Amino acid sequence: MFKQFISKIPGADVYMIGSFLTFFTFFILVGLYLLVADKQHLRQMGNLPLDDSTKS
Repeated sequence: MFKQFISKIPGADVYMIGSFLTFFTFFILVGLYLLVADKQHLRQMGNLPLDDSTKS
């Protein structure tokens, strides 16, 4: 079904490849960020909703 729609749109393959590369690059960058990020900061941000003390 989708093949019929895609075959009628000229240049659709370029858009599909572009969107795939965009999302693939995004997830690779997020993964690299998680590997490089400061673990103490990530723990602190993860515990923030559970922390009852308010620091003003």
